[in-house]
Amino acid sequence: MRVLACLPALPPFVPDGCPVCPAIAPVRPARRVRAACRGVMAAGVVVAGACLLLAANVTWNGRVMAADAPQAVPAPVPVVPEHGEAGHEAWSFARCTATVSDDPDGARDYAEDWLGHGGGLEAEQCEALAHIELGDVATAAASLDRLAHVPGWPVGDPAHAGTQPDTAQSLRRRAAVAEQAARAWQADDSPKQAFDSATYGLTLEPDDVPLRLVYARVAVELDQPQRAIDILTPLPSVPAERDEALVARAAAWRRLGRIEQAMADINAALKDMPRNGAALLERGILYQREGQMAQARADWQEVVTLAPDSDEADLARQDLSLLETDPEAP
Repeated sequence: MRVLACLPALPPFVPDGCPVCPAIAPVRPARRVRAACRGVMAAGVVVAGACLLLAANVTWNGRVMAADAPQAVPAPVPVVPEHGEAGHEAWSFARCTATVSDDPDGARDYAEDWLGHGGGLEAEQCEALAHIELGDVATAAASLDRLAHVPGWPVGDPAHAGTQPDTAQSLRRRAAVAEQAARAWQADDSPKQAFDSATYGLTLEPDDVPLRLVYARVAVELDQPQRAIDILTPLPSVPAERDEALVARAAAWRRLGRIEQAMADINAALKDMPRNGAALLERGILYQREGQMAQARADWQEVVTLAPDSDEADLARQDLSLLETDPEAP
């Protein structure tokens, strides 16, 4: 029973103060009307009191029933998991390496967290790349070299690492990791290890141009220029890669004492990229070998001007310093 149905509606008031019923009653003498009004008001009080008692009773019973009824347990508020808790789909190599240059600490922490949630070889690779940016180059190089030797690369589950058969894609990926290892060894001033990593990478992907370039540069550094010339001949077909190969091959020709061929390669490279620091640095060395000190100085000074914070600029400053000490030295 609805409590509100008992409560009497408030009727309009007549001028003498007596409420009237909704139905229109016959006109009676004023005395009888007032007496009837008093009776109606009395009855209204009784009805209103009964309704109030009923409402109180329903309210009390409702409270008692609510107290006796079992309380519903509120549903737990779901906790939004962090990126690792949502599953391996939330982790990715691209996301891990996106901030390696700008925030290597953050990339390293991401990789370590990923490893803690079942990350595989890609997580280790990202961690190694972060270590390079943080200056721990030797550790990174050793880690990358180890990863390049894992067959069936990459796999998400470390428990199955090395047990999967190689595919064309995994061989390319392993070769790329070997190239990263070789570059890291170079940065660590470890040319022998760099040469080994590059050599291994070429067994996986013999036509990989970046690997061939790294191999050639390290071969020149190890005074094996003919190996560099062999690996770079014929030259790559892509213009940018071709120009890099020309610079590396020019250094190899120079080591063999074939300055004319070296100058031909370096001028061909500078025709495509006249502001390339590595090419200008090498041409300055070739000018010095030919006794053209003014041209050598001009090329080295341009290297410093173009990229003052580069490795090439540091080498150019060293050459300029030696030139000032002994201007006639070849």
